Amino acid sequence: VPFLPALALEAVFYFLPVWPAFRRRFSGLHSLVQAALLWLSAMLPVLGLNLAQGQFPADFALWATATGIVCGWYLVLPRRPVADVLLMGLMVAFILSDWFLPLFVQQRFGGLNKLLWMRLGMAVFLFLRRIDVPGFGLWPNRREWVEGIRQFVFFLVILLPIGLGFKLLRYQLPKVEAWQLPFLAVGTLLGFYLFVAFGEDFFFRGVLQPMLGKELGNRWLGLLMASLCFGAVHLPFRGFPNWRQAAVSAVLGVFCGIGFERANSLRASMITHALVVTVWTIFFARSF
Repeated sequence: VPFLPALALEAVFYFLPVWPAFRRRFSGLHSLVQAALLWLSAMLPVLGLNLAQGQFPADFALWATATGIVCGWYLVLPRRPVADVLLMGLMVAFILSDWFLPLFVQQRFGGLNKLLWMRLGMAVFLFLRRIDVPGFGLWPNRREWVEGIRQFVFFLVILLPIGLGFKLLRYQLPKVEAWQLPFLAVGTLLGFYLFVAFGEDFFFRGVLQPMLGKELGNRWLGLLMASLCFGAVHLPFRGFPNWRQAAVSAVLGVFCGIGFERANSLRASMITHALVVTVWTIFFARSF
């Protein structure tokens, strides 16, 4: 109960940009005001969560500095692809490091800082960089569902025969009662769709893929390069370097990218991403 106000505050900050009316109003503010408000939104949940535990957050000065750099990035640097790539590289480097955890004394809240960090980066690209990501939002329409499911099926048609044939995948159901499996599947799908696919697909499909396609002069080459980058950030998964996880993630990135291109929507990519991870979590979680 003592942590609920901080968690509720972060939930508000996380979901506000999804609301079109908020995006219109916030976009009308001066960039300095936007940067200041975004920086403040990164401070308050961390302070609230730690003060509720009666402790001051460890490495708070580093957190304040890092978030200040991100929020002020486009106040100093031009809105150009080079600056975009540098910012994404900086954010990935921080999120893959171990310095986040001390900000949250309770281990069960250790993932909140990474979610907050991702949310902050999304807001910076949306409002300060002024990038228009097609299909930004959470509720998919019929076309997005169809395309997302189609790419999910194509991915399984390729991955399952290869993975099972070469014994790269290990089939194992979670240790729950049979009646609990549908609830586990729905919960995993919704949780991943809302809190992981939303951010990851925003950066790799919504920002990086179109930018690389434009700079390279070929949108499909941009899709491939963005997918390779997506695979590369999964190398530290369960011990660096996890080449199998990186390879599977890169292939998944290709199908998510195709869904994004065909539907011209972030949500189609998110559906593919979330469905694949749900199947992976329930049936093949112990493979890698």
